[in-house]
Amino acid sequence: MGLILSILAERNTHYDKKKLEWVNYCNMNQMVYFDIGFETGVPIGRVIIQMNEALKKNLTELFVKTARGEFVHPSCGKKIEYTGTILHQISTSKNMIMGGDVLNGNGCGRCAPVSRKLFQENNFSSTVQNTRGKVILLPSDTNPTVFSSLFYVLLDKSGPSVVDGCPIGDVIEGIEILETIVKEYGSENGRPGKKLIVHNCGHL
Repeated sequence: MGLILSILAERNTHYDKKKLEWVNYCNMNQMVYFDIGFETGVPIGRVIIQMNEALKKNLTELFVKTARGEFVHPSCGKKIEYTGTILHQISTSKNMIMGGDVLNGNGCGRCAPVSRKLFQENNFSSTVQNTRGKVILLPSDTNPTVFSSLFYVLLDKSGPSVVDGCPIGDVIEGIEILETIVKEYGSENGRPGKKLIVHNCGHL
C-alpha cells in the first residue's frame, strides 16, 4: 500500500525545475529529507519532514526550494540551500534543535530569502496541538508575516503550545535521531558539543 501511494505521489506531484514553480496535482503532502552527520563526513542519519499542506504554496514552497538548493535570493541573484549548513543550536533545556542559517552558520544569518509577494503568510496559527517533532519556520526580524530561512524542531512531548514562528511540518521519520543528538551533543545554553552538518537534503 505504501509503495502504491509513493508511486501515485511521484506521478501526480512534482516540482518544475525549469520554472521554479510549485506544481501540485493532488492533495498529498510534500516531504523533505535532511541527511545529518559530523563535519568529518561521518553520517548520523536521515530525518524526513512532512510539510503542512494546509499552508498551500507560500511557506512550504520556501522551505522545499531551499532544501532543493533552487531558491534564488531576489536581491543578489545567489542560490541558497540547506545542504552544508550546520545545526547551530542544540538545546537540552528547551529540547529543541535549530538550523537553517544559510549565511553565517551561527543563527545570525537569517537571510530572509523572500520576495514579499511569494513568501508572505498572514493566515497562520502560532498555536500547535502537539509539539513533538513540529518544525517551525522563523519570521524575519522586521516583519512577522515575512519568513526567513531559519527553522527549529521541537522535541517535547507536550500538548497545545504557542510557538514563535509558523508550524510548517512534522518530523515523520528520524525523530529518535534528533532526540539522540540533543542528548549527546546538546547543552543548556544551546551551544553544540559537536559540529553537526546537513550533508544533503532535498524533496522526496
